[in-house]
Amino acid sequence: MVSLRCNRRFSRRITQYSSAPFKAQTPRAFRMGINLIRKIKLTQLAMYQSLLAFCLLIFTSNLWAETNTTVTPSEPKPHIVITTTLGIIEVELATDKAPLTVRNFLQYADRNYYDGTIFHRVIQGFMIQAGGFDRKLSAFEPGQAVKNESVNGLLNLKGSIAMARSHDPDSAKAQFYINLKDNRSLDAKYGNPGYTVFGQVISGMDVVQSIATTKIEKTSHRFVHKPVEAIEIISIRRSLDP
Repeated sequence: MVSLRCNRRFSRRITQYSSAPFKAQTPRAFRMGINLIRKIKLTQLAMYQSLLAFCLLIFTSNLWAETNTTVTPSEPKPHIVITTTLGIIEVELATDKAPLTVRNFLQYADRNYYDGTIFHRVIQGFMIQAGGFDRKLSAFEPGQAVKNESVNGLLNLKGSIAMARSHDPDSAKAQFYINLKDNRSLDAKYGNPGYTVFGQVISGMDVVQSIATTKIEKTSHRFVHKPVEAIEIISIRRSLDP
């Protein structure tokens, strides 16, 4: 009988203990660890959510910028047409490399300054020069000189157009020349300011060569390489279709 009672009591205790809540069975340190893990997970989730929101914000901002940005095409370089008594020469002007020189040249062209001037200096195998005198060798009165822009990456190569000047680097006004060959000695280098190239012949090099091979004469110490038959610039105008 005693053994039976003891077994019943033990059985009840086992049953009561087994059916007790998990909290009552779990040590306090273990419960604290579980709660800490839960808090860490919640914190990580909040961080992930914030990171996701930030990424979405960056993505939508970039998308808005791409859809609302207007791409402006680069402005085409101006072309000029030099009409001479021997034919037409077309030149592309380098506004990006020699802006001051191009602006100065176009100001003369727009005022019809070059109309009636001649190629007064022609040296075969070197260059042809114009923009300062008329058929009677009367000097045209140019305006203010332009600052030298020879250090611009453009070289005195065949077909390039550049400004003539005196010994003063910043003395170029209206006179220009076209190179008949690569004249690297005219480029800026240490101790030599060089001559400003501001464009390139894109058509009419045959006309340039015709001017270069004309017969020349010496009329004075100033005009040593003047063509016998005057080669006149009828006009220099901006091209309507660069």
